[in-house]
Amino acid sequence: MTSDTRPPRRRRPSRLRRAAYVRRGNQRLFIRSPFGGRAVHYWRALGPGLVTGASDNDPSGIGTYSVAGATTGYRLLWMAVFTMPLLVAVQSMAARIGAVKEEGLGKIIEERFGRRVLVGAVAILLVGNVVTIAADLGGVAAGVHLLVPIPEKLVIPLVAIGLLAVEIFWSYQRFASAIKWLTLVLFLYVLSGFLAKPDWSRVVTDTFIPHLSASATFLSSAVAVLGTTISPYMFFWIASQEVEEEANQTGPDRDAAPTTARAAERLRRIDVVTGMGYANLVFYFIILANAATLGAKGIHIDTAEQAAMALGPLVGRFDTVIFAIGLIGAGLIAVPVLAGATAYPLAELFRWEEGLDRPVRRAPGFYAALAVAVAVGVVGNFFGVNPVKALVYAAVLQGFLAPILLVLLTVVANDGSIMGPHRNGWFDTVFGFATAGVMAAAAITLVVVTFLG
Repeated sequence: MTSDTRPPRRRRPSRLRRAAYVRRGNQRLFIRSPFGGRAVHYWRALGPGLVTGASDNDPSGIGTYSVAGATTGYRLLWMAVFTMPLLVAVQSMAARIGAVKEEGLGKIIEERFGRRVLVGAVAILLVGNVVTIAADLGGVAAGVHLLVPIPEKLVIPLVAIGLLAVEIFWSYQRFASAIKWLTLVLFLYVLSGFLAKPDWSRVVTDTFIPHLSASATFLSSAVAVLGTTISPYMFFWIASQEVEEEANQTGPDRDAAPTTARAAERLRRIDVVTGMGYANLVFYFIILANAATLGAKGIHIDTAEQAAMALGPLVGRFDTVIFAIGLIGAGLIAVPVLAGATAYPLAELFRWEEGLDRPVRRAPGFYAALAVAVAVGVVGNFFGVNPVKALVYAAVLQGFLAPILLVLLTVVANDGSIMGPHRNGWFDTVFGFATAGVMAAAAITLVVVTFLG
């Protein structure tokens, strides 16, 4: 075998983020950036970061962005740029903690700060997650109803049962791969933005020059966008998925060896930057599309499905179809993620065996938590609960939880006794604490605007 010949082909690792290797002698030691290889390497390098970013644009989030665009026009486009470094720092820390410690975020929080802190965090997280699952199931049903006249109350339980079956009975690799491919449906919203024919000079100006206003409408929209974009469930989900990825990876732990740790962290960062960039690109174009159509006509809406219906007379049926398909795809991504982000911390709280790679018989508590979270979300759609108001109250709870979790997350990721050589660099520490401060200010503003405005 010559020095230029690769070793014999073997079964690839089950880890999703596979990419091109850098050779040293007869060994493949480093994984180089997918940006230097073919597109297929780049796609294979993506995993939890991409899925987490896509799940951030769930139906309730789409509704928030649609309302923001319809009520404030282009004036909130700058938030896509503003939140990008915050998201990257926060999600990078959570991903690194999960990959390096190979434990869920709940376990790490309990070990570092005590059980009471974990109990409080999980309690608030559960309320927010279940309410959002209910709203997202309703969003999927509304999207289906826009395309086919099927009663929404029939679609909701069928979708819930189907998603649970996939998440419980599929292997982790198949589930993760399916969710990963499903994220591509959100590109439809980018297309929708171009079809809306916006005022591009206004778009460029409002993207790079922040606009601020003291009006209740503007403040509530800005805070809602921020709260929807940086959600606590995302921290728990990405950390737990990194644990799953590590468990399914064959060969030595790349984070344990100094020669490969830097490359492993670079791949995680690429994954996170791609996922968060994708999330912000989609929310940017949802705001843009609604600003160019509904906002320009002075049409106010309350939900994403109302936005889809209102777009038809303005830009044609095709755009309504795009919006509806995107709404369905977003819900199919978000509901399993939210259910998982509920089950993982509960399993860590009660010390149950956990993991989507475990069969049901080995992790009954974990899968029961998954099922109950989705079931409660289904029931919430049949009791006349106003999903918009429910999401506001859930956002208030999570708005107060997010700054606390962000501080805990940043402290852990910056603690050399926990993370060793994998502790934070300056970027993650600065923007981690900055995100906590911004979210705390947003929570206070949300309370003032919602209850006193």
